[in-house]
Amino acid sequence: MKVSKRKIRKIFYIIISVILMLSVFLNTYLLLKYNVLPFKYLMIYFLLVGLIPILLTFFTVFKKLKPYIRRIFIGIEIIYIIILCLVFFYLNKTFSFLDDFTDGFDYETKNYYVLVNKDSEYNELKNLENKKIGYFSSLDSSINTALEKIDDEVSLQHEEVEGFSTIIDKLYNDEIDGVLIVQSYYDLMVEGDETIKERTKIIYEFSIKEKVNSIIKERDVLNDTFFVYISGIDTFGSVTEKTRSDVNIVMGINPKTYQIMMINIPRDYYVNLFGINQKDKLTHAGIYGVEMSTKTIENLLGIEINYYVKLNFNAVIKTVDALGGVDVYSNYDFYSTEYSHHFKKGYNTVDGELALDFVRTRKAFLDGDRVRGENQEAMIQAIIDKACSPAILTKYDDILNSLEDCFTTNISSEKIMELVKMQLDKMPRWNITSLGLNGSDSYNYTYTYPGQELYVMVPNEKTIEISGDAFEDLKNGKILDETYKNMIEESIKTASAN
Repeated sequence: MKVSKRKIRKIFYIIISVILMLSVFLNTYLLLKYNVLPFKYLMIYFLLVGLIPILLTFFTVFKKLKPYIRRIFIGIEIIYIIILCLVFFYLNKTFSFLDDFTDGFDYETKNYYVLVNKDSEYNELKNLENKKIGYFSSLDSSINTALEKIDDEVSLQHEEVEGFSTIIDKLYNDEIDGVLIVQSYYDLMVEGDETIKERTKIIYEFSIKEKVNSIIKERDVLNDTFFVYISGIDTFGSVTEKTRSDVNIVMGINPKTYQIMMINIPRDYYVNLFGINQKDKLTHAGIYGVEMSTKTIENLLGIEINYYVKLNFNAVIKTVDALGGVDVYSNYDFYSTEYSHHFKKGYNTVDGELALDFVRTRKAFLDGDRVRGENQEAMIQAIIDKACSPAILTKYDDILNSLEDCFTTNISSEKIMELVKMQLDKMPRWNITSLGLNGSDSYNYTYTYPGQELYVMVPNEKTIEISGDAFEDLKNGKILDETYKNMIEESIKTASAN
């Protein structure tokens, strides 16, 4: 039976209208599920994306219209469908990203190496069959699991050894045939003696996952001041990796006064490790996990840290590149370490690679770690400024793609949505204030690298005290400015004079 063109058109109109209403439903479902739009914007949404498509469908399907008017309505419906499909794509991608990003991973990764002498005949793990492998367990909670893992691959003799220097000497002297070592310790050994890389080779690598305890201390992020620990780990690898934390910034956020206070703690700060009560560099705390870093900083500053954000080097490169570069302010005229790039005093336009170079450089300054901390805070400010500008709209997809596998946090997506909703509703301008802790240069023994004195920064207690006062003022709603930074600089001058 032949179907008339009129019926075909009718069916087409119905299909278009059904697709339109389905698009409306899916977008509405996402917005209501994540509760991200303030009430006033929700009303506008229901008018534009709810009522108008319903009216279009009603007139297109159920009313008799002149053909050219119906075609206009159908054209508008198709435009709506295209727009709603794009909106749904970006909404779904955003919310899925937040769900993944804010899972607050329940595990951390330890990477292990099997190390042998460079000139040895061992090139694969199986070559060590019935040979002796050295390890030390005093600092590594997962070493037994690691030993079991390689024992499943090859039969080995085990010898526990005390200390980095002892184990490497035993390897050089052929008292042991190989070394099983976690990557973060290997990196420390190489930092202390670069010849280790030249005299040894890695013949086997594997990873072990460790459960992470929940360290969330929930706050009402719309009404209470809360604190976030930002940990920048010393790696381009997985963000779940247990390794040194080279960036240690605590952000205090007061959502009522729209103020953010950033305190940068130098990586080499000589602190008591939480639960161990022995001195070490703050950067080494990251080797034992984000929980150790967080609780160590809580004890240092006398505050309760509610959440953390952990990121790796790729996060800086990818984020800045996705934003199309940023303009970062430098207080100094200097040449960077990696690329010998000339950063002038004032604003500098940087891409991702130069941004990382900017925040990692410290040997160009007399007060290396302190200045690097300032530069890290300046980069955060530059990224926030660019991300809050209209430019982000054209780079939205690139930014989301860039953040994959670079960040993780234990802040829930619900908390983030609350803050986004508040920002959309009130559009406040945030006042960001920053300062850095300081100290004096020294050399001392550390818990993680016993037997050898390393460079450390002995804390200036006055700067810690002033930072604590600043955080208290933040919580009490006092409007902050650069006076805290000036006070710290004055206290350092006074301490030096005395």
